[in-house]
Amino acid sequence: MKYAVSLSLLTVLIITFLLGGTFIFLIKHELAVDIPWLRHKEANILHSAANENIESFHNDRKKILVLHSYDSEMPWVKLEEEGIKSVFQQEKQAILSFDYMDTKYNITPDYLSNLYKFYEQKYKGKKFDAVIVTDDAAYDFARTYQQTLFPLTPIIFCGVNYFNEADIKDKEWVTGVIEDVDIKDTIDVALALQPQVKKIVVINDETAVGKANKQLLEKSMPVFKEKVQFVFLEKMAMSEVLEQVAALSDDTIVLLMTFNVDKNDTIFSYEESGSLIGAKSRVPVYCFWDFYLQDGMLGGMITSGYNQGKTAGQMARKIVFEGAKLADMPVVTESTKQYMFGFNALRKAGIKEEQLPAGSVIVNKPVTFYETYKSLVWFLMVLFVVLLFLVTVLAININRRRKVEEEIRQLNRALENQVSERTRALQDTNSTLRQTLEDLHQARRHLVESEKMALLGELVAGIAHEINTPIGNSITAISHLTMLTGEFNQKFLGGQMKRSDLETYLESCNKVSKIITTNLDRAAELIRSFKKVAVDQLVEERRNFDLKEYIQDVLISLNPQLKKTQHKINVTCPEGINVYWYPGAFWQIISNMLNNSILHAYDPEESGTISITISYEAGIITLIYADDGKGMEAEVQKKIFEPFFTTRRGTGGTGLGMHIVYNLVVFKMKGTVECASQLGNGTVFTIKLPERT
Repeated sequence: MKYAVSLSLLTVLIITFLLGGTFIFLIKHELAVDIPWLRHKEANILHSAANENIESFHNDRKKILVLHSYDSEMPWVKLEEEGIKSVFQQEKQAILSFDYMDTKYNITPDYLSNLYKFYEQKYKGKKFDAVIVTDDAAYDFARTYQQTLFPLTPIIFCGVNYFNEADIKDKEWVTGVIEDVDIKDTIDVALALQPQVKKIVVINDETAVGKANKQLLEKSMPVFKEKVQFVFLEKMAMSEVLEQVAALSDDTIVLLMTFNVDKNDTIFSYEESGSLIGAKSRVPVYCFWDFYLQDGMLGGMITSGYNQGKTAGQMARKIVFEGAKLADMPVVTESTKQYMFGFNALRKAGIKEEQLPAGSVIVNKPVTFYETYKSLVWFLMVLFVVLLFLVTVLAININRRRKVEEEIRQLNRALENQVSERTRALQDTNSTLRQTLEDLHQARRHLVESEKMALLGELVAGIAHEINTPIGNSITAISHLTMLTGEFNQKFLGGQMKRSDLETYLESCNKVSKIITTNLDRAAELIRSFKKVAVDQLVEERRNFDLKEYIQDVLISLNPQLKKTQHKINVTCPEGINVYWYPGAFWQIISNMLNNSILHAYDPEESGTISITISYEAGIITLIYADDGKGMEAEVQKKIFEPFFTTRRGTGGTGLGMHIVYNLVVFKMKGTVECASQLGNGTVFTIKLPERT
């Protein structure tokens, strides 16, 4: 039972280990989920810096240059770049190069002229399959110098605010996606979410970008002049702006355009200005670009740098890898914008998610464990159900094993009872074997010993029956001699004895003595053979014995069983093979195989031939036992050595005989046993045993 439980626990541990490995893999997979508007994971792209030598480019790969207007640390530039990378991360043949013009604070004509001369030297002799330019400065630069820097190379732009279709009318090598800032939709959604608003405070700076944004706002303002009042916070220091927004009333909202430079010429990045104003403002702050979506910003109709870059990347990919013609790809005028809102700002303003426009994206929203690891939760549930099912199956299996073991114990008790009954019967008929049977009864501890006792019981019964015949003949002869002696004595005492009477009496005495001698010799031979094999069964010690002579003793001891059949036993064994074995185990092997043949290989009254052939080579004794009986099917042959397997259960078969043979050969005598059989062609057992075990 403990082995069954151990195996079951081992099975559960193995399955848990395998499922646990899968679980860890899924955790790693979940932690790698991409969240585009927060931080896109690094794309798996083969790329090189723009200042790499021309030798680094492989001829069989597609080279794409990404030319940014600003420096690499600007949030907008990072988002555009990540959007471009996301398109090419699965394209192993794509080599992306990145260059940064840094025109945010270097916008003078001399700078651009010198930058052109630098690029002319840098990209001389280099051929790109496409050039992606981001934002207005790079767009204008590429249109101006494309024929000298990148001749015959497609130009795809994104993030362009001041687009005029006439600028590319005669330039069939230019297309892209414009940056469309939707101020009107943002104000509309703000008034829908907060209908009490009467005043909109606009925060803007005096930079060129700020002035351009103000012009866009002024185009939309007439639509709302009946509803709200617009107030501009311009030409202020950052401290003044923060003081103003901290004191706003509840009927006010803030529109953050751009505020990168205050009146003191202090420079603020988009992230810095957005964080400061969003944190300090007493009322919701609406914005138009995704890089502003910090914790304090409420959002609006947002233009996404990531989506801008991704759209431009998709257009470049179609041209480079799918062979699309640039002329068939018109400029995307409908910008890739969408409603995006900050979770914390929504809560602060008391705005519920169901009030937002359909399809709105909420950023910085705390994600529940279930939402973050939804597949993991389901995996764990399935894992629990699977393990519960396995435990249930194993419990059922253990319960079945217990029932089988109980059946085995009952069978063992039945066998012990049967052996006990046979033992008592033998004790009644043969007092000389009583002590032997008592010793065997004490030594019987398991099923194999029970079967062994059953065989020994049959042996004793057969020997007792066999001895009765010569002893009975001897008693009859002696009785007859006694009667003749009485008659002879009467004639002698009466003086009537003749010479012929003496001769007759002497002749009778001679015949009777021969009969007695022959029968007693037969009984002595039977007793000698029985004593040898019986002692071997009891002692279970190894000793040296002649193999051929011992086989003859075994057959003599089994003669009572063999006489009931019509089978012929042929033994072929060379002279002088002396072995150091367990003789009792060898007797059990031969007797069990003979009993197996008598019981299973032949029908009653059927005669057959059983052969036992012994050979010796290199210290290995080979015993080939063969009968010409019925043979067996392949399925039966596979189970021939299994305990309790029998095809004659209820008619004398216990299913232990060949199992005992297997255990004695393999475990006790350190040998091997094989069975070969075909239905209708008899059975052959090949046993190989070392000369000394």
